[in-house]
Amino acid sequence: MKTEECETILKLKLSAHKRSLFSAISAHKKGNFICPIVPLQITMANVLKQQKSLNAAFKKRAGVGLLCAVIGVIIIIFFTQLGIVGAISIILGIALIRKGHKFHVGAVGESRVAKVLASFPDDWFIINDMIVGRSQIDHIVVSPVGVYTIETKNYKGTIYGNAKKQKWSQVINHHKTAFYSPVKQGIVHSVALSKFLEESGLKNVWVNTIVVFTEPSVNLKVFSPKVPVIPLSELREFFKKQKQVMNSGYSTKIATCVSRLIPA
Repeated sequence: MKTEECETILKLKLSAHKRSLFSAISAHKKGNFICPIVPLQITMANVLKQQKSLNAAFKKRAGVGLLCAVIGVIIIIFFTQLGIVGAISIILGIALIRKGHKFHVGAVGESRVAKVLASFPDDWFIINDMIVGRSQIDHIVVSPVGVYTIETKNYKGTIYGNAKKQKWSQVINHHKTAFYSPVKQGIVHSVALSKFLEESGLKNVWVNTIVVFTEPSVNLKVFSPKVPVIPLSELREFFKKQKQVMNSGYSTKIATCVSRLIPA
């Protein structure tokens, strides 16, 4: 699809939302709004792409893992002389299932963020699970208050981190697990998106970075003065506090540019 056609579609979609809202208000003022049971439709953000890759990864690994485990059991039962092979097959299957579960946990977290983002105004554009260059970005937000990439983590326990350090830690019941800094990960994604926009002719577009932890019980003990690291419960309020930095026309142009990367 050509850039001009894509931009036209996005503009028509925005116009359709506004016409529907205006018609409903006009009908109500004229006394023709005779269906009080049906509420006025609330405009929603334009979601250009949903999350798919983590769900696909979960299904693939869980399916293969289950198959390996079943084959291992069959080998042990019917081919006792190959018991070691059967045991290895079961262990491999369990490992794959556990790996798949991690993808499932990630998909749940991203779905929670996507649901909140979808409720924003109709001149906002949301692109979930987008690959830009070598970066796989959880969420891209293009709106009058700016362009953002969101790195999502669905972790429990207490999170200790410093934006300047590469390793953060998750502590659950005194058990510590290290993981790579989501702030540094998110900044890399924002740089990749900024570079793509510049190469596409949209220069001087600042791409902001946010890190969101989606597990309600998570306890964040993080020092990150420049990149917001927040629980999901604060995401909506965070965006409400941001000031407008561009008009809807320019944000539509940016969204159109990014949408060219969406697979057909």
